[in-house]
Amino acid sequence: MVQKSLKKNAVYSFIKALMNLAFPLISFPYASRILLPAGIGKVNFANSVIEYFTLAASLGIFSYAAREAVRVRDDKHALNKIFREILTINLISTLFSYILLFISLVFVSKFSEYRVLLVVCSTKILFTTIGVDWIFNVQEEYKYVTVRSVIFQLISLVMLFVFVRTPDDYVAYAFMGVFSSVGSNICNIFYARKFVNFFEKTAIEIKRHLKPIFTFFGMSVASKIHTALDSVMLGFMLSDSAVGYYSAANKIKGLVVGLITAILATLLPRSSYYLGQNKNDEYQKIVSKALNFSLFFSLPSAIGIMLLAKPLILLFSGEEFLAALPAMLIMSPVIVFIAVASFADNMILLPQRLEKVSLQSQIIGCIVNIVLNYTLIPIWGVFGAAFSTFIVEGIITIYKILFSIKYIKCNGLIQNLLKIIFSCTLMSLAVLAILYFIKNVFIQIAAGVTLGAMIYAVCTLLLRTDTALMLTETIKKRIKR
Repeated sequence: MVQKSLKKNAVYSFIKALMNLAFPLISFPYASRILLPAGIGKVNFANSVIEYFTLAASLGIFSYAAREAVRVRDDKHALNKIFREILTINLISTLFSYILLFISLVFVSKFSEYRVLLVVCSTKILFTTIGVDWIFNVQEEYKYVTVRSVIFQLISLVMLFVFVRTPDDYVAYAFMGVFSSVGSNICNIFYARKFVNFFEKTAIEIKRHLKPIFTFFGMSVASKIHTALDSVMLGFMLSDSAVGYYSAANKIKGLVVGLITAILATLLPRSSYYLGQNKNDEYQKIVSKALNFSLFFSLPSAIGIMLLAKPLILLFSGEEFLAALPAMLIMSPVIVFIAVASFADNMILLPQRLEKVSLQSQIIGCIVNIVLNYTLIPIWGVFGAAFSTFIVEGIITIYKILFSIKYIKCNGLIQNLLKIIFSCTLMSLAVLAILYFIKNVFIQIAAGVTLGAMIYAVCTLLLRTDTALMLTETIKKRIKR
């Protein structure tokens, strides 16, 4: 296989993540004003419930397959074999997941009022399985994945404006969400034949995959419990509106997190490949770049969202969602936690086969999250769920870093961090000045983001931070070409 450019992979992943950011920035403000907190809450409650069934179907296979199949991607026969084995496991788990779902629809009384919504949202389970997205990650086909996703998102956006017109159209909104996120996986069935032969006769050995897959599954279960549990518990303990407020706060934070983690995820196959080939120097270079990248983008993003929290809610959700402001403020630093934790997973723990550490951190986080939610939601409502997320993500990140630190050899990390913090301070002063002198919400956001980004970029470049220099050099090369 011809080695693809890591920079191009990162660019395509960035474009895809940027579209994942742009789509909600357009769709959510429109939908939130049409459906109001109750309608948004219904959809997010249903999606949060379906996340657990999707989890049961996926078994954490994506990360496991991305790590294992990349080691044999140059051997067509071996790749076909592992593809058929993993797909067989995935199809069985998907069938099991749907059986559990329909049993739940019959016996869980709370689900009766959401039955149609849950069935619509559940289509993502099937689309995710047949999509076999992991094979494109292994082959580093980020261009195809990006183009495919953008096309389906644009189609979905048009359908949103056509079919979501009243507060009763929340089912149509849910379908648009499924269509935009995983509807494009239908194309994968045909494109995957470029890399694997579905019908090659190979002996299928499922047993050898089960133990590691269930370790990854445990990681995914614990992770989903503490990420989706907030909305589920708010739905059971409070109301649809409470879920809507929490979703508004979580949505904006999640958009930025998606940009950072998507790019870090592109490095997992390559870092696993380098370790498998004993190319330790190349591996350490990627680790250093990835950690600096995580901090370079997550710190200013967290601070910027915290400063612009109120105008962001007013612009993208409306005054009806202002109750989400305290939750959004406490959740902003979570961007840094998740970025660093994602670095630890994709660059250290999974490539080094230390997924058990990641599993342990998620189990601890899951237990803490359940206890804190149960205790704080009745007292603080939506803010209680957000505060729980803040504490849990911090604990998970610290745990992962403690076990990863001995594999990290990043010279100049502290100096880079101090330069980033100084640049963030100057950026914050500029944004605060804009908020003080300008009262128009749209101009506050536009000027705050533009001027803040410019000041941060110039400062980090003048201070010669590693990531700023690397990005500048990449841009120069592009211009020369």
